[in-house]
Amino acid sequence: MRFVYLSSILILAIACKQQPDNHANKITGAKKFHHITFLLYENFDTSLLSSAVAEATTFYNCTATVLSSQDLPAFAYQGYRYKADSLLKFQTSLLPTSAESVVGITNKDISTSQGEHKDWGVFGLGYCPGKACVISVFRLKSGTYDQIKERFIKVVLHELGHNMGLPHCNANNEHCLMNDAKGTGATVDKEKKWLCPNCQQLLSN
Repeated sequence: MRFVYLSSILILAIACKQQPDNHANKITGAKKFHHITFLLYENFDTSLLSSAVAEATTFYNCTATVLSSQDLPAFAYQGYRYKADSLLKFQTSLLPTSAESVVGITNKDISTSQGEHKDWGVFGLGYCPGKACVISVFRLKSGTYDQIKERFIKVVLHELGHNMGLPHCNANNEHCLMNDAKGTGATVDKEKKWLCPNCQQLLSN
């Protein structure tokens, strides 16, 4: 059964034994991407895109291409946000045969359903496993440009992890990239562009 995982923002804060640095490290394991694509929705900041592409291809040891910019589909707009679930379906229809995932990126606010909340704003959403994820910088805009860029890259890497089949981290390691995020954007800063041994092991199974 296919599931989707949220990337809003609060990470479980438990002390960990390892202290990885914040540079993207190549992952290892039997599961891997060979090629991914990025889809820019209208008026997205291309300077953020170039950084995300560079770090994603390094982290997942794959190649990447960027598709032509697209308007956000009107059917995905409900209320005052775009439904992330609808965007995932739209992106899947655009996936090139050469790619294993299409990463949609937008400036607009996106949401999904969570429990009793039918319109829960999120940073990103991705199939787990699957071939599409979408990331918004709308809720990442506080702080300096460098802080925004760093948080954005982490969310991109996190959602691609879901596409590979990684669930949220259950190792209580606040630095693991796959920690569940459920609160404020500031706590994303505790994450590193790094997978804990438990999550890394899942890629070898």
